[in-house]
Amino acid sequence: MRIPGILLFPLLLVSCTALPPVRSFFAGDGVVQHFISPTNWNARGSSALLDITYRTRTDDPAIINISFFGNRSTPQNVSSVSLHGTGVDYHLENISVILVRPAENELRITSTGDRDGLLHLLNSENITLRAEIDGVIFIHTPGRNFDRSRTYFLAALF
Repeated sequence: MRIPGILLFPLLLVSCTALPPVRSFFAGDGVVQHFISPTNWNARGSSALLDITYRTRTDDPAIINISFFGNRSTPQNVSSVSLHGTGVDYHLENISVILVRPAENELRITSTGDRDGLLHLLNSENITLRAEIDGVIFIHTPGRNFDRSRTYFLAALF
């Protein structure tokens, strides 16, 4: 059976927007891995998609992946990234590039962070993402889905 293209496009659009805010998986030996689905973050001249992988009962660091999008050109160098909440500064470590897509002006990085520090950050208010990209500092603010995602994640842990 052949599905007309006009019907397939709305189905794909619905599929992409219907991601659950948090997905949890059994990762063996009493460990649960939580994946916080990508959330939008915006700054003047830049936007970002941020997702987080967090494992319970292990010494594994939290994994934070971020796609940075330039408005006019592809970002080339991300020299520092941190998240800030009320009274909390959370610096990402081991930043490395995992993907560059010039057609979309996208630079995707992966990084690590302290597990306990992440929980402290996610329990704080007024969270922002600070990134130095190509020598310019951008302060990204989260879209409304971020609060929903972090609420689901924190409820899953406690």
